[in-house]
Order: sequence, then structure tokens, then C-alpha cells
Amino acid sequence: MKLPKIKAPDIRGKIKAPEILSQKDRKPSERVERAHTSRLLILSIIAIIAFIGMASVVLFLFRRDVDMLEVLKSSMGSVLALLFAVIILDTINASSNKKMKRREERKAIVRHNKIIQPVIDMYLVRKNMVITLNDRTVSKFKVNAAFTVKDMKDMFGPSELISDVSKPKIEVYAYYQEKLHEKFTHLVEDVDFNFYSELCDAAMEYINATSYGASALDAVVGYSGAMAGTKPMKSVVMNQIRDEPENGKFIDAPPAMKNVYLLHQMINDQEVALGKYLRLVQMITEEDAKEGGGAPADVDYE
Repeated sequence: MKLPKIKAPDIRGKIKAPEILSQKDRKPSERVERAHTSRLLILSIIAIIAFIGMASVVLFLFRRDVDMLEVLKSSMGSVLALLFAVIILDTINASSNKKMKRREERKAIVRHNKIIQPVIDMYLVRKNMVITLNDRTVSKFKVNAAFTVKDMKDMFGPSELISDVSKPKIEVYAYYQEKLHEKFTHLVEDVDFNFYSELCDAAMEYINATSYGASALDAVVGYSGAMAGTKPMKSVVMNQIRDEPENGKFIDAPPAMKNVYLLHQMINDQEVALGKYLRLVQMITEEDAKEGGGAPADVDYE
């Protein structure tokens, strides 16, 4: 029987999140550089006009036989020609620099993604084990999974992967979701994101979701070794998950179950952010491969 999805309360509005910088706010250095170039261009034109004016005065004073009107016409024609040439060259140079910076940013993202991608794979497997009951098949690389709090009942059981040496599922999930948090943080810190700001926003969504849910996750992981009187805490929580009504709410849940609800919400938020990241980074790698004449790597996610 397919259980309906239990909507966890959204607590993010109670905590003031750091605002994600807009693309306009992210690149003041580029605006300053363009303004500086424009000022230099204007000052250069003014200097040329001033020089022509001074030369005209000198000619007028010492060479009475010179036709000043013709001199001024000729000089102004030269200034206008120079002005148009400078503007055209400046536009071409700015366009070339923009393409070069976009290419450099894209290649930096592709390099970082080569490190991030294996961590995403390891995270997805552990995340999907946590949200899947023992009697169901784990969809290892499913990004957005429809699951309820009740589907997390077996998260304290041993991992199915040999490499995890039978550690609890929730424990290895906690490890790899933090590893992915670190990789996304490095990505945001190292790349300017003047051209691919949406990818930065997706990474920040994952970072924020992980940061807000960290305390609840630590509490749930701690249930594995804690005791509630004479009973293991994880057994108490497992029973509470099993007895939780299908339309259960965060506000009505026992204290220990509140952390499970918060963990449920954190995983949902991570999935949304990761789905955005994978879609955007696939577009970026395809763009990079197209420009470089290569073929983008195939990514097989559900």
C-alpha cells in the first residue's frame, strides 16, 4: 500500500537565512572596471580636443596665412574618426574579454564538478537507503524520491554496502551529505559565478538546507547509541515512527520524532537543490563539450 506523503513543517521562515547574492551584486569589480575604462576614454577625447584647440591658437597667433576654419574641420574630422575607431575597438575588446571570462568560469565549474560528481553518487546511494524500508528495493541513484516519515523506519539498520562495513544507514548518510556540503562550499567560494549564477544558487540551496537541518540530523544519529531508560533510544524512535499516523504533523509529534520530521524536510530540500544543480551542470558541461569539440559525459540519474 502506497503511503501518502507527510508534509513536514517549513521552519525556514523562522530563521533569517543569509541572502544569496544576485548577479548584479556579485560583480562590482566588472562594473568598476568598465566605468574606469569609460572615464579614460572620455578624458582622452577631452585631451585631444584641448590639444587641437591649443594648436589652433598657436597657429592663429604665428601663422596668419593659415585658414583656421579648414584646420579645425580637418582636426575635428580626425578626432571623430579616432573616436569611432576607439569605440569599435573597445567594444570588440570588451566582447572578447567577456567570452574569455565566461569560458574560464565554465571550465572552472567543469573542473570542480569532476570532484563533486563522485560525491553526489555516494550521497545519493546513502540517502536512498535511509528513506527506503528494508522490504523494498533501493533506487540507488534516484534524485527526487517521494517518501514519508514512515519510510525512514529502518534508517538505523546496517548499510547494505560492503564499503560501509555495516555501519548504520543514517550514520553513513550523515557522513556523505556533509562531504557534499563541503564540496559545494568550495565551489561557491572558488568560482565568481558572473555568468552561471543559477548554479551558485542551487549549490547555496543545498548548503542552506544542510546547515538548517544539521542539529536535527546530529540528534537522530545520536539515537543509535543512546538509551531511554532501559531501552535503546533507536528502538523507541523506530516504534514511534511505526505508530505515527499517516497524517501526522510536526507540532503533534513526540520530542524525539520532531527531529525525524526535521530530517525528513532537510532531505526533501537537499533533493530539490541537487536536482537543480544536476540539470544546470549538465547544460554547462554540454556547452563546454560543444565548444571544445568533445562529447559530454553521460549522467544516468532517475
